[in-house]
Amino acid sequence: MIKLYVDIGNSAIKWATGAELRAGNLHQVESNKLTAAVEQAWLDMERPEAVYIASVRHENVHKTLLSWIRQQWQLTPIFAETRQQEHGVTNGYEQPDQLGVDRWLALLAARALSPLPQIVVDCGSATTIDAMDGDGRHVGGIILPGLRVFAQCLRQNTDIPPYAAGEIRDCFANDTASGIITGAVVAQCAAVEKLYQALQQREKGAIQCTVTGGDAGMLTHYLELPHQLVPCLVLNGLLIQSGQAGLPG
Repeated sequence: MIKLYVDIGNSAIKWATGAELRAGNLHQVESNKLTAAVEQAWLDMERPEAVYIASVRHENVHKTLLSWIRQQWQLTPIFAETRQQEHGVTNGYEQPDQLGVDRWLALLAARALSPLPQIVVDCGSATTIDAMDGDGRHVGGIILPGLRVFAQCLRQNTDIPPYAAGEIRDCFANDTASGIITGAVVAQCAAVEKLYQALQQREKGAIQCTVTGGDAGMLTHYLELPHQLVPCLVLNGLLIQSGQAGLPG
């Protein structure tokens, strides 16, 4: 029985069947290519028994996807939701439904991977950094512009010319383009390291840092603290919320 898991973010759409997810395999396209991706990739897919979706996009995207799934597979997908408490994790927001569903699912998956207090970092269009204590309570978190959005903000709000993409050599860049991307990475690493230290002081013991998202690889390359990179963290959380036993190995 095939079950399909879909993560619709602001920049990318990721999906995998349960078997693919457990094997660490996933498919990905840019979010603005949703219709083409569905037509090309899903038409040849064996009809799933169920479709589970985590989405941070607007209702028009949901309607497009709902229409296609109902027409082609005669199914109504189940959308993930942020909850007050489940699977050993307690939401730390004063208004729990304000916490993005992607962040909530990432916390569920991170908790399933380790009982230690954790800093959970998701590097996408926005970079979110969430803290969770040893009892699974979400302490809170922060939201930053993602690495690419950081650069776009500078270009849109200053007279800096649109240079070609820069590269990171060390903390001191020698050209403008490299200065922008280096600044974005250094700022985000500093934020992760600051929250890591704050949680470590609060918990007075070992903690875990788990990083996910499309730009996670760039961040983890320069992150100066122990961490684990889990590319499918949100989809893993969706798997957990859907009630399926087990996580990818």
